[in-house]
Amino acid sequence: MKIIKNKIKLSDFNTFRTGGNARFFCKVKNEDELREAIKFAKEKRLKFFVIGNGSNLLLSDKNFNGLVIRNFISGKKIELKGKNHSIISAGSGEYIDNLINFLVNNNLSGIENLWNIPGTVGAGVVQNIGAYGVELKDYIYSVEGIDTRNLKQCKFNNNDCKFGYRESIFRKNKNLIITKVFLKLNNSFKPNLKYSALKEYFLVRKTPTIGEVIKTIKKIRKNKLPDWEKLGTAGSFFKNPIITKVKYQKLLKKYPNLPKYSAGKGLVKIPLGFVIDKICEMKGLRVGQVGLYEKQSLVVINYGGAKFSEINNFAKMIERKVYEKIKIKIEREVENIY
Repeated sequence: MKIIKNKIKLSDFNTFRTGGNARFFCKVKNEDELREAIKFAKEKRLKFFVIGNGSNLLLSDKNFNGLVIRNFISGKKIELKGKNHSIISAGSGEYIDNLINFLVNNNLSGIENLWNIPGTVGAGVVQNIGAYGVELKDYIYSVEGIDTRNLKQCKFNNNDCKFGYRESIFRKNKNLIITKVFLKLNNSFKPNLKYSALKEYFLVRKTPTIGEVIKTIKKIRKNKLPDWEKLGTAGSFFKNPIITKVKYQKLLKKYPNLPKYSAGKGLVKIPLGFVIDKICEMKGLRVGQVGLYEKQSLVVINYGGAKFSEINNFAKMIERKVYEKIKIKIEREVENIY
């Protein structure tokens, strides 16, 4: 492991393309190197944080007077092959698409609907990523990590992770750094076509192959979401609000076309994109070099050169206008790092 000093632009290490310079920067490829990096920061009394692909971050443009650790902990392995399910392990720095390719090549399935999410496995667990009817939490068997307070290894079963909608214990407790993830996958493929666009696409052919599902998801994402390699974005910037059924009924009286989805006992999820487009009338809104993506209003775009403050202020404006209309404080999926 090599510590680099005063040479790294953090804007090169996140998909929103914001961020100043890091005073110290390093890449870690295994758990020992991660411990070494954390020890370095502690000995020098530096703040530090760990990043994967930086696809869910909005970084301040101020220089970071600490250590940024880029996680490259890789590796994929079938740990146990059962009759109906298999346990596989993956390093937290593995890209999600690489993991899915590995699973497909080994005739394992379950998380293929998460195809084309530009993040790493560890970051996916932190946020409990979800797409097209699948949430990662439903396939997590256990998680290993390091507690930065004592540098000891810690292990968590699924319940210990306290998963919720785009939430986990790892998002709330920054002392816990994920190093390895164990997933329980299916030995046979059964397509998950709950998502409306997938259901419609395979209306006639109800038993597609896993390759056809992945190809279709790729097409849907391309039509619905911006190319993060060309435009600065972190995908969905905001969470869809989860509210009580009572609150929903009150909103329905004022906005009769407001859709809903079940979110547990007494709760419903409402599509924020609909609220932004139809109720707040902000579809495709743009201020300077920051805007809402025309095809998906949950997505905020850096069209080129926008600063952290511009993106943050734009997001605050969206949050304020939504509250003015429906009296709901919306939350961000994206994590701000100042």
